[in-house]
Amino acid sequence: MEELAINGGPKVKETPFGTGKRFGDAEKRQVLEALDSDILFYVFGTKVHEMESKMAQMYGMTYCNGCSSGTAAVHIALASLQLPPGKEVITSSVTDMGSLTGVLYQQLVPRFADIDPENYNMDAAATEALVTAKTGAILVVHHAGLPVDMDAFVDIAQRHHLPLVEDCAQAWCAKYKGQHVGTFGDIAAFSLNHFKHITCGSGGLVLTNRDDLEDLVKLFVDKCYDRTPGAIRNPYFLAPNYQMSELQGAVANAQLDKVADIVAQRNELGMRLVRGLEEIEGIIPHKIPDYAYAGFFLFVTRVDPAIINTPIPEFCAALTAEGIPNEPKKVTGGMATYLYSIFQNRSAFPQSTLPFASQDLGSDVSYPPGMCPNAEDAFEHTFNIPFTEFYTEEDIDDIVRAVGKVAAYYHRA
Repeated sequence: MEELAINGGPKVKETPFGTGKRFGDAEKRQVLEALDSDILFYVFGTKVHEMESKMAQMYGMTYCNGCSSGTAAVHIALASLQLPPGKEVITSSVTDMGSLTGVLYQQLVPRFADIDPENYNMDAAATEALVTAKTGAILVVHHAGLPVDMDAFVDIAQRHHLPLVEDCAQAWCAKYKGQHVGTFGDIAAFSLNHFKHITCGSGGLVLTNRDDLEDLVKLFVDKCYDRTPGAIRNPYFLAPNYQMSELQGAVANAQLDKVADIVAQRNELGMRLVRGLEEIEGIIPHKIPDYAYAGFFLFVTRVDPAIINTPIPEFCAALTAEGIPNEPKKVTGGMATYLYSIFQNRSAFPQSTLPFASQDLGSDVSYPPGMCPNAEDAFEHTFNIPFTEFYTEEDIDDIVRAVGKVAAYYHRA
């Protein structure tokens, strides 16, 4: 058996991984045009509006609104539903805090559905089991760039007469049965954060086909100010300032022209990695259902403890020594979302248990450990293999060889 690099043996990956630049002449030209216009406020500028029109056309949607972040986009989407405080929103037990911030600010009560243990997306049956008379909406999270089973979630939403929100922060250009995610529900949120497939530093987008939601989205982005020429400024509900600047819009405008190619390359590399890792005993790569065209924001890999005789941190340390970057116990968030202190302590606001427990809201929920066993188990037996669209096929094959080498070394007798 070949000696591991961590024990002094030769490492697998001796050549550097492929790299590239995310920004180029197109972004520079867009930014200079914005600066030369001498207008960086979105209402009077052109770049944000151009970007919004381009995104709506790309996705075949009627309306798109830019905003300051993906977190803001989810908040805007939820706020547009005009749910009364105390209503419950069912979402994934494995997601970023950005999915929950808007829920809590609107004084809505999060309920967490367990995940499918093979693809790490929220499970439809677990979601429906949480539906009650208190349920106000379902917030679907397309985790790691992999579409959830949208037929199942659309069916649940329709049968229970619930609005369906799609969190597509990690799922640019991902498709379910050939249709872009973000086009199935009532409203959808996207992220332009630094870590996403495309970025303008920080930014977000909200998509919808509903006229009534569009009216509220525009108001919620901008302090409930009606920016229609001649309109009287008279806010009638509480709304933050989530405006996108012209500089953000300029960069995002250029990035939108690249996103389909970026995701296509990541999909090709990701599927090559899936096929390679599937051949290694004890290694279970991210399950990509036949219905899915995945964006591979993350590449989650499970180690079967019945076959591989070492804890995840040690496995990952050995893989790092082979020249392969990785993140142990990494799905999204570092732990099942409801295990964060904010939920365990029911402490969203100072000296208050709102919205978790309130006589006025009629709420009293808690989030005990063990509530979603598949979600908790995922963090004990998985690791993430980061990669970018700049990697080469040789890079992917080196990853497969290194994982195979480490797995063989720790294979149980």
